[in-house]
Amino acid sequence: MNCKDAIEMAAKVNRVEMSPAGARAEAIEPAIAVLPLACGRRASGQLVLARVWVLLLALLGVSGCASFGPTSVDRDRFDYIQAIAASWKQQTLLNIVKLRYADTPVFLEVAQVIGSYQLQAGVSLGGGVNFGGPPLPNTLSLGTAGTYTDRPTVVYTPLTGAHFLRVLMTPIPPPALFLLIESGWPADLLLQIGAQTVNGISNKKGGARGRAADPEFGQLLAAIQRVQASGAVGLRTEVSKETKQEATVLTLGRKDISPETLADMALVRRLLGLRPDLRELKVVYGAQAGGDDVIAIQTRSGFQIMVELGSEIQVPADHAAERRTYPSRPEPAAGPDVLLPLVRIQSGTSAPGEAYAAIKYRGYWYWIDDRDFRSKGIFTFLLVMMTLAEKDEKAPAPVVTIPAN
Repeated sequence: MNCKDAIEMAAKVNRVEMSPAGARAEAIEPAIAVLPLACGRRASGQLVLARVWVLLLALLGVSGCASFGPTSVDRDRFDYIQAIAASWKQQTLLNIVKLRYADTPVFLEVAQVIGSYQLQAGVSLGGGVNFGGPPLPNTLSLGTAGTYTDRPTVVYTPLTGAHFLRVLMTPIPPPALFLLIESGWPADLLLQIGAQTVNGISNKKGGARGRAADPEFGQLLAAIQRVQASGAVGLRTEVSKETKQEATVLTLGRKDISPETLADMALVRRLLGLRPDLRELKVVYGAQAGGDDVIAIQTRSGFQIMVELGSEIQVPADHAAERRTYPSRPEPAAGPDVLLPLVRIQSGTSAPGEAYAAIKYRGYWYWIDDRDFRSKGIFTFLLVMMTLAEKDEKAPAPVVTIPAN
């Protein structure tokens, strides 16, 4: 091999092609340059250039590895947050639709998300001496190699057993509902979602054998909402000296109350069967109150809430005709004390254009429109309420062993 051929071969070998931007896994094959030392000065410039190029690549690889971990936090944290949130909405919507069809709901929780990255770079230097002399020359070889690996590990935990009972079948504690009201959440919306009865006044019940709410229930929620808007509702927590349990006390009244608010407060007391002069009420769980100074609330579980939301789905007419599910009920006429539908879940044969959450089930698309602010808020309430139902710690996630780099 003459000097010209050797130099051209070295230039081809040391040419590095960069991967496209955004690639998450790649491998750089070793680049080796072999030059005969006998080429002398004619090859010295190219050889020095090759050495410098290789060393620069190695230094860039090492410096990139040193700053690679911190720069990945910004990107990966928000990507995983968005992916988990979108997955939760789709999973919840799918299970609501499945309950409408008397299908089995299945929940998978994302227990752990582990991102493992590996960036390796290497430089090799070698040579050969021909003791026999010409025609074989002495040689010097330079080489580089690098690998980048992105190996995410996502651990799923099925919601089963005791954990399933705690999250989906446990009624929401009444004090938790009123704490949300105290923090500014709409009282009428929270009670419409999370309460089945208040002092014996019944909310709407969904499902195949559902029934409408008592007329007094809509009046009660409307009056409570107006009292809340006036700022005349307060809460405090008392701890029993005997049982050491916390109890929520609801207070009604403040200075400078308008006549309209006083009338609403009187209506609330009358509908709930409370004493007219009572200003402090104990909040307990139950279907019926044990006295005229107690508000007994029979709250719903996460499973019951999902059944209620499923009853609002506008199912395809052919599915109802074939008895795959029960038919959709017509919306009630608008009125001041009429309960509006909690959510509007639409269905169709084609994928929606602007959807807050969308899934495909039995050949049809089901979705919540992204412009339906009320329905989107109900989904957020559902997540919070299911969280409030968890009284104990979550089941421990499986132990995952990650190999060290």
